[in-house]
Amino acid sequence: MKAVSPVREQLLEHTLALLGSRGYNGFSYRDLAELVGVKTSSIHYYFPTKEDLALAAVQAYATNIGDIMRGMDPNGPLKEQVEQYLALWRKNLGTSRVCLCGMLAAEATSLPQNVLAAIQTFFCMHESWIAQRLERAVAEKGVKLPAPPTAYAMTILGALQSGLISARLFGKPCRLDAASAMLRSAVTPESSKPQPAQADAVAH
Repeated sequence: MKAVSPVREQLLEHTLALLGSRGYNGFSYRDLAELVGVKTSSIHYYFPTKEDLALAAVQAYATNIGDIMRGMDPNGPLKEQVEQYLALWRKNLGTSRVCLCGMLAAEATSLPQNVLAAIQTFFCMHESWIAQRLERAVAEKGVKLPAPPTAYAMTILGALQSGLISARLFGKPCRLDAASAMLRSAVTPESSKPQPAQADAVAH
């Protein structure tokens, strides 16, 4: 197996931070070179274009979160799965970063097509995960949803993305609470009220 270059890993790590806080058009190779302590030519060696760099970063980000989501037992307690899932959204609360793919989605019209496609795949992965839990809630608990599971999953994902951006805008982590409560109440009606030990006002 070919060893992964530590420089390449550092470039990706800092790119993830830059994309999550500034977006695709908010930084240059010079910014990245200064953070890593290398020449811009070194970046071009690993990632010939910014498109290559952004695509690798989005794919790494999506793979990491996807692995966590796939590791959640689809047949486990819905309440437990929801809290594990919401923990992914609380991770960046209190920082300058939001969901990387949510950040980049705002620049959709200026993104390279392959980067845009990777972001769309990321969104679809979340919508599918949420929809599957909503379908279980309907089948097992008789939950009444305001829209079909697939459509309501899109609404919930949009609320979570917006809630995270709003939390950063106002500097108030609790801005994510309403979106979190929407998912909780949809799949575990008996737990629709925020639990003190897991309130989203706690930044992780």
